[in-house]
Amino acid sequence: MKNILIIGQKSFIAKNFIEDYSQKFNLFYFKKRFKNRNKEKFINILDKFIKKKKIKIVLNFAANNDNSYSSNYKDILESNFYLPVSLLELSERNGVTLFLFLSKDMENNNKIKNFYSISKEMLHILIKNKKHDFKLRVLNIDSIFGPHDTNYKRIFPSLFNNLYNKKKVKVKLKQIKRFSYVKDLNKIIFKLTFNKKKFIYKDVKSDQLNIKDIYSHFKIKKNNTSKKFINYDALLLTARWYKKYYGKK
Repeated sequence: MKNILIIGQKSFIAKNFIEDYSQKFNLFYFKKRFKNRNKEKFINILDKFIKKKKIKIVLNFAANNDNSYSSNYKDILESNFYLPVSLLELSERNGVTLFLFLSKDMENNNKIKNFYSISKEMLHILIKNKKHDFKLRVLNIDSIFGPHDTNYKRIFPSLFNNLYNKKKVKVKLKQIKRFSYVKDLNKIIFKLTFNKKKFIYKDVKSDQLNIKDIYSHFKIKKNNTSKKFINYDALLLTARWYKKYYGKK
């Protein structure tokens, strides 16, 4: 089995990957927090870890998903730009396969960009303009939904919290956004771990979802499996996870 290093194991995407593929790979975790001011120390420690554990693939799930227009730009750049840049350097040094994620938010030219989309765009520009002599997989994604996500700054955790938990949080229901199901994303990652191409850039498919319609549908507990919603099965499985998480029967 391949030895895979997961960075950002607390990410809900990582939790789903671990849940679904821990029997397919030897999974290792690096828990030391990255700080750009201590970049060299971080790289040296991780370099030794990769050699010792004979790591073949690095999955970087670590990210700061703050897409508000806050002044939290330092933390956003730490996670979304400086860390991936360090991993690019480290992967080239060790000849390991690296997985990185971009955001389709960076492609939206019709609105003022937040620091999250800017950080991802910076990373994209760096990847496009620098030759990398190792296997690199870059996945361009929209918002992701699915089990294990309890971050109430995101739409789906807030929506299902308000459906199944007594304590309510603020959520803007009147919106339509594009989403991918976390299990579908991880299937793509799984398949790409066996691909021998040197460089792969992939736009991950997403579906347009009406948040208010989804909320209304699950609130009145419809039992039909109509095709009113694209990827209904994924929504149903996600709803079931949240019901179990909040102790609902």
